[in-house]
Amino acid sequence: MMDRTLSDRFKENFTIKPLIETFSFFRAYARDIVTFLLYATVPVIIIENFISYYAINYNFPFQIKHLPIIVHFLYQPIYTGGLIYLISKIVVGEKWDIKGCLSVGLSCWVNLLLVNIISSLMVILGLFAFIIPGLFIFARLSLAEFCVVLDRLSPMEALLHSNKMSRNFTWQIITSALLLSIILLGFQLLIHLAIVTLSLENIFTFMITELLIIILWSTFTILFFRFYDLANKALRQSHEKEIQATSISNDS
Repeated sequence: MMDRTLSDRFKENFTIKPLIETFSFFRAYARDIVTFLLYATVPVIIIENFISYYAINYNFPFQIKHLPIIVHFLYQPIYTGGLIYLISKIVVGEKWDIKGCLSVGLSCWVNLLLVNIISSLMVILGLFAFIIPGLFIFARLSLAEFCVVLDRLSPMEALLHSNKMSRNFTWQIITSALLLSIILLGFQLLIHLAIVTLSLENIFTFMITELLIIILWSTFTILFFRFYDLANKALRQSHEKEIQATSISNDS
C-alpha cells in the first residue's frame, strides 16, 4: 500500500501534463503573446543592444558595459506584469489591448521588482544550501508575481500567499520548471550554434535572438499561471468546505 502510494505520488509529481498544457496554450494564443511581447520589448531590446555595441567597440567604462543588464532587470517586471494580465484576460475570454497590459505592468512595477529581488536572494541562498532548499524556495515563491498583479497584494503579502498557495504543488512546480528549463536551454544552445556556424554575429541578429528567447521563456509565465489557477481553485474549495462544516456544526 505504501509503495503504491509513493508510486502514484511520483507519477503525479513528474508528469509532463503541465508542460503539454503549457505548450498547447502557447500554440493556441501565440499570436496574442508574440504581438504583445513585440510591442513591449523591442524598444528596450534596441536600446540594450546599442549600448552593448558602443560599450564594446568604444571601450566604455566597466559600469556602462553592464548597463544593458541593469536596464533589462529593471524593465522585465513591466512586461512580465503585462503578460500575466494578458494571460488572465485570454483565460476568461475577455478582450485585451497592449496599452492596458503595459499600464497594469507599470502600475505593479515597484511591487514586482521588490518581489523579484527578495525571491531571487532567497533562492540563491537556498541553492548555496545544497541546492534542494533553493528549488523548494523557488517553487514556493513562484506564484508571488501573480498575487501582485491579479490579487493586488503587497510584496510581502504576495510572497506569503504564494508560499501558502503552492504548498500542495511544490514538487510538481519544481519538476515541471526543471523540464521546461532543459527544453528552453536546449533551444537556446541550438540558436547559438546556428549563429556561430553561419557567422551571423551582428547587432541585428543579437536583437532578433534576444526577442526570440524572451518569447520562448514566456512559456514559464504560462506554466506558473496554470499552477496559480489550480491553487486558487483548491483554496476556494477548501474555504467552501470549511464554511459547510461550520454551518453543519452550528445547525447541530
